[in-house]
Amino acid sequence: MARLTFCPRCAERLIVRHEGGRDRQACPDSSCGFVHFGDFSIGCSGVVLRELDGEVRALLIQRGQAPYAGTWQLPGGYAEHDELLAAAVEREVREEAAVTARFRDVVGFRHMVVGPSTNVYIICRLDYVAGEPACDGVETAAAGFYSLAEMDAMDGVQGISKWGIRHALSTPPGSGLSVDENGSDNRWQMFGLADVDPAHWRA
Repeated sequence: MARLTFCPRCAERLIVRHEGGRDRQACPDSSCGFVHFGDFSIGCSGVVLRELDGEVRALLIQRGQAPYAGTWQLPGGYAEHDELLAAAVEREVREEAAVTARFRDVVGFRHMVVGPSTNVYIICRLDYVAGEPACDGVETAAAGFYSLAEMDAMDGVQGISKWGIRHALSTPPGSGLSVDENGSDNRWQMFGLADVDPAHWRA
């Protein structure tokens, strides 16, 4: 857990007190109420599938900057604190690969508790809309659509990216966690499983 010295809300010097089952840094001013529960981040990436030359291929970008410069991965990044997940992954795909795609569902996620912050990395399936892959020459060094066979012959394709692509290829579109349109607005979204074969539960 990161160590803070002063309260980010009111600038009082923080103390340590027992809160929520463990010792945590907290503001001594009861009218402020700040408690430091740790640092958290939400990452997202997009599996964008497209049929080219009779074969289904997935969009990958090659990292142009450290860490892991030169490796290949799904386009993605961090969701901003005021940005909905579906909008964040669509933005990242557009920024990193110059491809327009629309969120369909969540096919998997990784929860990691090592490093400077606890991170949830969410792998989404997106429908290709338009655009040809292009890199910016800074954050990304290359971009393109590749088959799994091609990826197996490439150096430095990240394992979690291939894991997400395989999940997207082996499950029907819409079978993952999809946005429930009845419970969403521009400030929050609910994600749930959709039964792609309602007859399954009638047997």
